[in-house]
Amino acid sequence: MNSFCTPFFQKLERDFVLLKNSESNPIVASQNIILFLEKKLKKLNKWLKIYRFESEKEEIYFFKELKPSLISKILFYKHVLKIESTLPSSKKGKRKHYLKALNKAAQMARENFDFYEYFRSRATYNDHHYFIRRPYKDIIRDHPMQLYFDSKISTSHEYQVANLICSDMLTNYLERKIDEIDQKSGTTNFREPVNYSWSGSKIDLVELIYALKHARLINNGNTDVKELAKHIGKIFNIELEDNIYRIYQDIKLRKTVRTKFINRLADNLNQKLNEEDL
Repeated sequence: MNSFCTPFFQKLERDFVLLKNSESNPIVASQNIILFLEKKLKKLNKWLKIYRFESEKEEIYFFKELKPSLISKILFYKHVLKIESTLPSSKKGKRKHYLKALNKAAQMARENFDFYEYFRSRATYNDHHYFIRRPYKDIIRDHPMQLYFDSKISTSHEYQVANLICSDMLTNYLERKIDEIDQKSGTTNFREPVNYSWSGSKIDLVELIYALKHARLINNGNTDVKELAKHIGKIFNIELEDNIYRIYQDIKLRKTVRTKFINRLADNLNQKLNEEDL
């Protein structure tokens, strides 16, 4: 596979970057890129029809990583073309237009939430079902679009992967466009730094600091917890470093749930996410 795929995708990426940087008009650029990428996809599919993978691992890698990286670009630029070609002329209209598209991009992810969770967590236990070609189509279980795919060159979930990648790309693109409009209209001008104050208890913040420390999320865990407490305390206008070890012992001595604050954070966030899905 590498004798074809490695040079194919390397050249594709080089040519793609050059093409993307050669045109500033998003509509013209999207049209050029779509034509270029679809030609590449046809070439890839032509090779795929006659190639036999050496192992399931190789086939899974191709349909989970390589092919979706190409399809996601096509999907993304088709969305951009549609969005930009119907863009209103006023700033207010543009912002509303981009926000509407942003909500649709979020909906794309919500519609495939179970698979999104599987893919984002880098799970592999269903890869042999999702990313291995099969000679039949399951009319009951398969997504309607999959019934029209050529099973010689497609798997049941490569399109879902591409769609999720596209959703992320589209979200970043639209958020950047909205930020540009806000900056031009002065709604996000730089202001004096805001003073933040911690509204919870000291023990809540200490629980969070130790969680960050033990998860190795600050300097890969290579930081003194007292020094970390000092810096975080400055951000939130609260003194912690003198009694952080004693507070940590109080957390350890809790009889029931030790991570009360972190559990509450997770519950509150999940509740908000569920409300927004309604």
